[in-house]
Amino acid sequence: MGSLAREESLDGLSIDELRARLQLAPPSEDAFGTLLDERHALLLLPVGEIIAWQNYGGPWEFTFIAGAPAALSWSPDGHDAQAAHLGAATHLHQKPEVALDSETWFTSETLGTWTLLQVASPTPLAELTCEKAGDDWFPKPRPPRGTK
Repeated sequence: MGSLAREESLDGLSIDELRARLQLAPPSEDAFGTLLDERHALLLLPVGEIIAWQNYGGPWEFTFIAGAPAALSWSPDGHDAQAAHLGAATHLHQKPEVALDSETWFTSETLGTWTLLQVASPTPLAELTCEKAGDDWFPKPRPPRGTK
């Protein structure tokens, strides 16, 4: 199937209609979502589900496909963090895609009923190693200089 582009016709579907139309696999703790090919997958974020902090042993690119915007937060070092809204409304400072370096910690959640993202990597997805953080982990800012 390969890479998928932004698809506005999907925006009005219910999550069940979307799953049926795109034949999306059920969510799984050990899966990237629904594989399109060896380097691309679709990731469906339903309301109330948060991707736990994790990182992969290869670069990632997240591309917004349909639905509500998503919040994507990331930290390359476990201290410094930043965030973006993935979405189509660039006039509202949403980004259609965000690229992350290898071993960058990230988390994401939908800002609406559901969000459909494509994830891609130049490394075949099946070859990527994944490290998941503990349930209570999040990037911790460094103490100010001169303090202990």
